[in-house]
Amino acid sequence: MLSVRGRAARALAPRSTVRSRGLRFTLQCDNAITHYRWRTFNDKEPETLDWIDAWVRDGDTLFDVGANIGVYTVYAALRHPRARIVAFEPEYANLHLLRDNVVLNGLQDRVEIYGLALGRRVGLSRLHLSDLTPGAALHTEATDALDATRTGRPVVGHEGICTWTLDAFCAETGLAPDAIKIDVDGTEPELLEGAERTLASPRLRSVTIELPEEPAAYAAAEARLVKAGLRRHWRDAAGRTQNETWNHPEGETRR
Repeated sequence: MLSVRGRAARALAPRSTVRSRGLRFTLQCDNAITHYRWRTFNDKEPETLDWIDAWVRDGDTLFDVGANIGVYTVYAALRHPRARIVAFEPEYANLHLLRDNVVLNGLQDRVEIYGLALGRRVGLSRLHLSDLTPGAALHTEATDALDATRTGRPVVGHEGICTWTLDAFCAETGLAPDAIKIDVDGTEPELLEGAERTLASPRLRSVTIELPEEPAAYAAAEARLVKAGLRRHWRDAAGRTQNETWNHPEGETRR
């Protein structure tokens, strides 16, 4: 139960209501970016909502990798009330809002949050920030120094973070995903490299992933998915989104 101070802080924090596909929940909405995420929730990535509706089931464990402030974490937890959601977000400000959005929608008993970046190694790294505003994206994880000439976007700050491989995380926690959403803004090949066993598991039904636009990075990520035995189920023929759905053929029979 919230304390008096907690209730007062909650009353003062500007939150807005999302209504989506018969569900209703609130999101923190106190700057231009979080307002944008609230305002465009139903229109920005309808394919992600379609995937959550179609390929996640009650009783599943869903990994939301690159959860940002938790818009899809919250939606998935409400859409599938008996699913277990594990959300990963390394950036400090986003992690804070992710936690608040989970707690203030009453989902803390079904959503686990980890302040980690998933990649190809276990250790320390740096997150090179493109924007200091809470809710921002397009940050880049790398151990070495980066600037705009290498990232293709401004670098306005850095945060020290922990990185983990998905395989090591699953081995350490005993968790195994039935479905994975991946949106890590460019480090998909590195994440997939550290997830070979997890991706190859017949338990894994489906992956939705925003693949990089750069051709070499796209090819590297695609090769990792194919090596794991996944098949491309959907991509936008018109090229309006980089999101794709990849499924295990045997997993599709457990839909």
